[in-house]
Amino acid sequence: MAVFDHHFLWTKGLVVVLIPFIQACSPSDPNEDRNALATARACLDRYHEAAAKAHFRDYFQCMGDSSVFVGTDASEHWTKEEFMAYAQPYFNKGKAWSMQPLTRQFHFTSDSSVAWFEELLDTRMKLCRGSGVMVFRNGTWKIQQYVLSATVPNEIMGDLIRLKAAQDDSLLQSITRK
Repeated sequence: MAVFDHHFLWTKGLVVVLIPFIQACSPSDPNEDRNALATARACLDRYHEAAAKAHFRDYFQCMGDSSVFVGTDASEHWTKEEFMAYAQPYFNKGKAWSMQPLTRQFHFTSDSSVAWFEELLDTRMKLCRGSGVMVFRNGTWKIQQYVLSATVPNEIMGDLIRLKAAQDDSLLQSITRK
């Protein structure tokens, strides 16, 4: 079932168009799912805010112990501990990264214990997409997987493919040799 984050829809003036769709996707127990949506959204908001303010502890408290972070580079697939080691120098400088959500969608299991999401983000890399999985345990949402992807307009995909071809070919060869 899809539950849309109304907060972001209002800011873009799309709610009028989406009201029938949102109503069609309404959960059977709206109070339970509104709470799941609100608390899941708050977790992601804390996650992004902690990075923007370089609050290392708060940022990583939003992630589960066995979580992974997948970055925009093909080599970036980190366990929580690996990502903490990578990120620590940035947070120590007092400026990690800023990713401002523009739109966000959540989907929940029927018991609202697992959520998967996608969000469009305004970042230093311009528009990016964040997606992932969250788990609700012991009264708290934890991010189990976060995937950050650069968005590429279809009109320039051919140019991008040409720009990264040599690097991708090299990486593909090293992966297929294993």
